[in-house]
Amino acid sequence: MLLVTAQAASAEETLRLRMNGDVNVLDPISTTNFTIRNASYLMFDTLFAMDENYKVQPQMAEGAVVSDDGLVYTITLRDGLKFHDGSPVTAEDAVASLKRWGSVDGLGKILFSKTASLEAADDKTVVLTLNEPWGLVLDALGKISSNVPVIMPAEQAAKPASEAVTEPIGSGPYKLLPDEWVPGSIVVFKKFDDYVPRSEPASLAAGGKVAHFDKVEIQYIPDTATAINALIAGEIDWIEEVPADMLMFFDGVETAKTVAARQSGNSAQLVVNHLNPPFDNPKIRHALQLAVEQTPFLQAAFGDVTDSYLECAAVFFCDTPYASDINTDRVLKRDPEAAKKLLEEAGYDGTPVLIMHVTDIASQDNFYSVLAPMLKEAGFNVDVQPTDWATVATRRASKEPVENGGWNVFFTGWGFVDQSNPMTNVYVSGDCDNSWFGWACSERLQDLRKQFAVATSEDDRKKLATEMQEITHDLVSYVPLGQAFPSVGLATDLKGYIDGPVPFFWNLERTN
Repeated sequence: MLLVTAQAASAEETLRLRMNGDVNVLDPISTTNFTIRNASYLMFDTLFAMDENYKVQPQMAEGAVVSDDGLVYTITLRDGLKFHDGSPVTAEDAVASLKRWGSVDGLGKILFSKTASLEAADDKTVVLTLNEPWGLVLDALGKISSNVPVIMPAEQAAKPASEAVTEPIGSGPYKLLPDEWVPGSIVVFKKFDDYVPRSEPASLAAGGKVAHFDKVEIQYIPDTATAINALIAGEIDWIEEVPADMLMFFDGVETAKTVAARQSGNSAQLVVNHLNPPFDNPKIRHALQLAVEQTPFLQAAFGDVTDSYLECAAVFFCDTPYASDINTDRVLKRDPEAAKKLLEEAGYDGTPVLIMHVTDIASQDNFYSVLAPMLKEAGFNVDVQPTDWATVATRRASKEPVENGGWNVFFTGWGFVDQSNPMTNVYVSGDCDNSWFGWACSERLQDLRKQFAVATSEDDRKKLATEMQEITHDLVSYVPLGQAFPSVGLATDLKGYIDGPVPFFWNLERTN
């Protein structure tokens, strides 16, 4: 009996992942943290999803029927949908989930501002009625990145979006094992046997999501070198980001390789809190722009691997339809003396700038090491506090003064699928207290975004996007630090990996 049990256990296939940061929550509505988004895709599903051609396709839905006047969307759920607790997924669950998502997501807020009603007509039918036609309804419901409009049980979706669901239940290909989830160490998922994949081939977030592994483990390994050694030794199977200066570790290695993740390129940002001194003063925010420049940050993170990064100050990502160089002089050319002059004019009193130095993500560790001396040279007083990404991802939601748990600046990165569209770019909402972290406020930005949402001419959209960029750089909701194209680390005995702006782990399997 013992031998049979041991053989059964050894036959169990486990996929082991190392993401950027700890999985301390599993609720992609309560946070825009990409680590949480990536992990959540294992267990949650969506009504619609984006395919590899960036077109929205039905996922949990059979499809949507749109009325002739463009005001009514009738969405039918496909058969066989179940939550991980065995209960059926109903239209009521979908309605509650979408309402929770729409209360916090930028694109979701726009959708609901145009919504007259969202109701469950019966167990399988969702009816969305608009006040006015809007061509981006399915784009919003098929949003691929934060916040992803995942479907959860109505009881859980009734919780305010500001509060994370503590024992989340999804309906995706893998289900969470709560008893094996230890924040700061590991989170474990098990194949959900009652999940019925779509019949179409997997295509980015759309199509058939086939779970080939019995279990998926996400291990928290703070030190990147340790994680790389574990990958090479066969102890884990995938690393989200391999720093450029560590690519050499894979030379001549047969067990693992690196893959340039061009589609998951990020625009790196230094996010600025407009509520707390000293950056509640616009002149001091402009001084911050002059205090830093992109090249040293990019070189610190990527060294001489120049094809891994791109200097860029375009709000909507470079090499995209809405890319622009307007109003970028102040954010591309460092001038410490000019920064000092602005600080003097603004009456800067030496209020410390809290730098929450993230040490468990290599690129951010390098970024913060560059930031502190730059700010000091420009005349800022800085307070450096070492921490981890999970702590920053939680603390950044605080609107309290720094001494009460608030903050001044932090680094983050958004992918091009988020940044290139003014409807999903969090930095151009200008929505004050309802804005993304930093809470930048501009009525003009709010108005421009509303105009963009209904514009039918591409020329009009480009003009609106250009003005959005001009205002955003004047407002300084963030300081752009260029674009990065990281490499992922992957075990060579895996096949079926989906290359995209978000990492997906269905359809992935071992070759031996």
